[in-house]
Amino acid sequence: MSPDREKDFDLVERHLSGRASAEETRTLEGSLGADAELRREFLRYAHVDAALTTMVRPVAQMPLVAEKPKSVVWRSQIVRWAAAAVLLLGGALALWMPRGVEVRVMAVSDDAASVWPKDGVKHLREVRLDHGSVQLRLGSGVRLDLNAPVHLRLADAMHATLLAGRVTADVGEFGKGFVIETSSARVVDLGTRFGVSLGNEGATDVAVFQGQVEVSSTVQTAKPTLLSTGDAVRVHPSATPRRLHCINTRGESFAVMTSPPPDALVTDISDNVDDGGTYAFYTLQTGQMRTGARPYSTLGKPRWQPMPGEAFPTALEGADIIGTFSPDRNDPNLQLTMRVSRPCTVFLMLDARAEVPDWVRRDFVEAGFQLRSGPWADNPVVQGMTADASGETFVTYIVWKRSVPAAGPVKLGPPYPEKDGRFRAMYGIAVK
Repeated sequence: MSPDREKDFDLVERHLSGRASAEETRTLEGSLGADAELRREFLRYAHVDAALTTMVRPVAQMPLVAEKPKSVVWRSQIVRWAAAAVLLLGGALALWMPRGVEVRVMAVSDDAASVWPKDGVKHLREVRLDHGSVQLRLGSGVRLDLNAPVHLRLADAMHATLLAGRVTADVGEFGKGFVIETSSARVVDLGTRFGVSLGNEGATDVAVFQGQVEVSSTVQTAKPTLLSTGDAVRVHPSATPRRLHCINTRGESFAVMTSPPPDALVTDISDNVDDGGTYAFYTLQTGQMRTGARPYSTLGKPRWQPMPGEAFPTALEGADIIGTFSPDRNDPNLQLTMRVSRPCTVFLMLDARAEVPDWVRRDFVEAGFQLRSGPWADNPVVQGMTADASGETFVTYIVWKRSVPAAGPVKLGPPYPEKDGRFRAMYGIAVK
């Protein structure tokens, strides 16, 4: 046994024997709150101690002659003493039983603030959110973003079970190894930000916004699936993980995995890319087209920006953004299909340096304004470009548009022929 563990058990013994000081009691309370194994040992010790105290009498105190029969009053007094002892033990155990996992409320929406006051601290075993959204920080440093409706069970600061809804976890510096389980999947963090959603039929969706996770089925015995930034899978209780094409998100940095709105304009996105070769996802950001929004699902630095000296185009403000997968610019055979629920306008942002594809000239017309993205980090997309006066590099796009008269599929082709996209940007998409 380690010296630290011996010290913990010495404190347990001193507390149960009534010899612990106030400072020792506070130290023990902190240790019990942070160590699940110590809590179990404490309860086991307490049960044994109570049993020995109430059931075993020292030999020296055993009567040498037969005792006289106890009166009814005496028996009643014994019963009262026993009941008091049970209540006292129950109160002590209740005091020292784990009070739940400590969580601090870091952010909360207005409609949930009455239940989850900002900066408040709670000790919880379960989290239920019926309306609004809340961000919680666990003692491990892991941050959980929750959007109603959601039901989450907390085993400890490094392990949670999602019972309904969706949660996004940011593990921070010390949360590596954090686990989220559902009825169909087990997700183990490898240092990342990821989202998990549990559907009504038991399927689990997992998307990685940054870093890596391991995903395994709770039913299948196959080797865990490794997901990296920009990957997403759906784990069905009776099937192996399969690529998940589209993830609904909110926040400039895809901060939170959300559910599609009831009146969603874009209802589905798919492509002809072989599922066996990639788990890449498209992002759908409902109503978030504006300055600072992200064009791509995996590139975090470039953001949509107006042209210098101009306001952001009014025609694009508030549109739904489909975050495309930047490496798709190298696929000359790409076929992307999105389904819309009603008449709308589809905007396509094409790198102004490249030749316009034939399918764009056939189905789209120029919108009459431009947009740009940036600033870009070191990337083949901006190789050979000249930085502006501030030292930043931006890519200019010509905006094209297409009127879609009814609900149904809208098909888009490859951005460039013959793999000419290495030094050009993948196109962006907005729907309004």
